[in-house]
Amino acid sequence: MLFNSQIFIFVFLPLCLCGWFLLNRFKLYNIALVFLTAMSLWFYGYFNPKYLLIIVSSICVNYLISFLMEKYQKAEKVFFLTGLVLNIGLLGYFKYYDFFVENINTVFRQSFALKHILLPLGISFFTLQQISFLIDRHWGSAPHYNFINYTAYVTYFPQLIAGPIVLHNELIPQFMDMSKRKFNPENFKNGVILFTLGLAKKVLIADFFALPVNYGFEKIYYLDTPSAWIVALSYTFELYFDFSGYCDMAVGLGKMFNFELPINFNSPYKSHSVPEYWTRWHSTLTRFFTSYIYTPMLMTGVRKKKRKLFTIITPLVVYFISGFWHGASWTFILWGMAQGIATIWSQRKFLKIKNKFITWFFTFIFAIITQAIFRSETMENMVLILKAMFVPSLSGFAIDIGSSLSLNIVFKAVLENILSIAPPALYNVYLVLLLITFIIAGLILRGKNSVEILDSHTKQGYKFGFNFALGIILAASIVSLTKVSTFLYFNF
Repeated sequence: MLFNSQIFIFVFLPLCLCGWFLLNRFKLYNIALVFLTAMSLWFYGYFNPKYLLIIVSSICVNYLISFLMEKYQKAEKVFFLTGLVLNIGLLGYFKYYDFFVENINTVFRQSFALKHILLPLGISFFTLQQISFLIDRHWGSAPHYNFINYTAYVTYFPQLIAGPIVLHNELIPQFMDMSKRKFNPENFKNGVILFTLGLAKKVLIADFFALPVNYGFEKIYYLDTPSAWIVALSYTFELYFDFSGYCDMAVGLGKMFNFELPINFNSPYKSHSVPEYWTRWHSTLTRFFTSYIYTPMLMTGVRKKKRKLFTIITPLVVYFISGFWHGASWTFILWGMAQGIATIWSQRKFLKIKNKFITWFFTFIFAIITQAIFRSETMENMVLILKAMFVPSLSGFAIDIGSSLSLNIVFKAVLENILSIAPPALYNVYLVLLLITFIIAGLILRGKNSVEILDSHTKQGYKFGFNFALGIILAASIVSLTKVSTFLYFNF
């Protein structure tokens, strides 16, 4: 089920909220948590009920591993390693089987059959979440919770499919806090505001930028330098507004239920270096890799008295894993390695630039270039778009990019019928509007982010102008729900 769908907003969410607070009103606390879990599983299995078998099996196996670690502490490490292997194996089979077989066939000239396995929704996220729990159990920083709390923690629908990646101590204690089971009008209002801002990011901005992106990559052989940069910049904005919008909605939904979820985005395009960028972009994923891979590897280097070597190796390993986690493709791996090399470059301070505009500008350009790599489905496509971006060419294809934009039908009628603007002049108008949208999106990103907007208006009070603007945004977003699109991170 999608956050940006009519069935979610008008059916699922009202039913879930009413059932949750009604059951808690009568102090049926455990039943309320079971109800929330059942609703979350409905949310997860809405498009493909077969996925329920995968997530339920994963939960049961990981919970059993945690139980065995608790009961047989002398063999705790064996059970822990077994759990890691099973989780990585689950992810490896569904996400990477065809990738490995395809590369084995290429290198060794074999003909093993590909299975074309459909990636189960959210498997990358709920698997990492459960791995983090097992590691914390192994380190002694997580107790063995009861089954209801653990299942609710993994399946809680706002964060289930595309994050944020929540740690056990961020959510389960909130489930156990009975003071959070009572409806809170202030939290609900703040949740609606965040959800509305996130919905607008997705359906009004990200989906608009998706049009030139999809058109450009479908006709990648025709890209010239201006059109390639337009497509790359469009994807830079699409990816941010799509994923950031999802996370705003997730945090907003959490607030409606009186639960606080971690913030996943903190204005990443304001960053002045790649390491700073990764503390701001997908923060919970960065936290996972930092806590469970980066820091332990560095500590290993310290123990072996090879700290300098490990400060170089560790970022490369972490970003290699990060790239591969995003998808079974060499383009993801190259994207990850580029992040690792840029991080090492920044940490070693080869160039000491103090001008903030220059450091911001080059960090943003780096993001545009690497995200063009990230979006490329094949190595050939990656080479084509990078060549178009950096080998000067001019064919006028940018005007064709304008033809990909499907504007509001009323606005389109005004341009075509009242102002009598017809193609190709019409496509020039569309292209100008796209460039204006770049400027607007840039101003939005340089301004306050959703959480900062919420904090500001919470302190100052919600004035009529803000409420009116929010109502217009919500109405426009709901009207746009007639053309529902999935979130980009559902693919990862």
